[in-house]
Amino acid sequence: MSHADSSRINIIFRRIGLFTCSSVFLLFLLGALVRATGSGMGCPDWPKCFGLYAPPTCECQLPKNYEQVFQEKRHKKVAKFLKTLRTFGFNEKADLIEKDKNLYSQEKFDPTKAWIEYINRLFGVLAGLFAVIFIALAFLNKSLKKTRLWASIGFIMLILNAWLGSIVVATNLLPGIVSFHFLLSFLCLFGFIMAIHKAGPIFRLHNQDNNKVWLILWFVIFAEVILGTWSREQVDLLRSSSTLYLNGNSNEILNYLGMDWLFVVHRYVPGIILIVALVKYVRSRSLIAYTSNHWFWIALICFMQICLGAIHIIYVVPKWTQISHVVLGSGLLTYSFLVLLSFKKEKI
Repeated sequence: MSHADSSRINIIFRRIGLFTCSSVFLLFLLGALVRATGSGMGCPDWPKCFGLYAPPTCECQLPKNYEQVFQEKRHKKVAKFLKTLRTFGFNEKADLIEKDKNLYSQEKFDPTKAWIEYINRLFGVLAGLFAVIFIALAFLNKSLKKTRLWASIGFIMLILNAWLGSIVVATNLLPGIVSFHFLLSFLCLFGFIMAIHKAGPIFRLHNQDNNKVWLILWFVIFAEVILGTWSREQVDLLRSSSTLYLNGNSNEILNYLGMDWLFVVHRYVPGIILIVALVKYVRSRSLIAYTSNHWFWIALICFMQICLGAIHIIYVVPKWTQISHVVLGSGLLTYSFLVLLSFKKEKI
């Protein structure tokens, strides 16, 4: 293969990789929309929706006993999942899931929620198609040999996440499993990003700071995002137990006192990140324009997240802030990861 052919394949590979990563990131937005609108159970089965390839437009298209039919199907899938957990020794977790009352709740048909969940699944399929092309290019071209491991990791995480999505639906959005579903999405995205990076730098190589600082920052932001997912699940628990509002008054703010210590960590860590980012920015602003200064963008996004978090508490988790919070948090984590990869080799 000539050098020109190799370069052309590399360009195509990176473009397909960009489409793949973009489609996965779009799923963060759609997933946030699904969660904010309560559409996670808009389709009680998976991969179909009420047994159809496209959601029905009215309840008249469903059998009279559709709630019972799909509940029984869910229970069968859950039974298989519990058997798998017990096979690997997670007996206590399996028992907790089996006793959860949410497993026995029936879902009424809502066309809006059904279509929101269905669109989310369609884009999941789109991400899968891009991923298939992406990994095929990696294995069919010798010039992309060094990208195969990470492309494979991203693809495996995507497949596992698709399967876990069916478990999320079957267990009626069981706390813990939703968080794990979110975690796998990031592992999938980072796998694909690493594959693109192995084919060539994504960001311009730089030497603005110590890469160890960015490595620590990335781990902290990663933990913060996962804690945010768990905190969101705690809000659902407060709502289900009718303790969503402070002092039990619907005119009050969010009952943040009813949430555990992990929420306290999630609440105050962004302030620490913001202070560190501002200090780093002030020290380097005379050398680097603010538009090219990574610390400026970290500080800006972090400040916006703190503001959205405050709105969450004051106005009891509005839908628009839920979506914005998830997208910005995902963007912050992805951005810090890209910066971490962009350090010059001699600094790694």
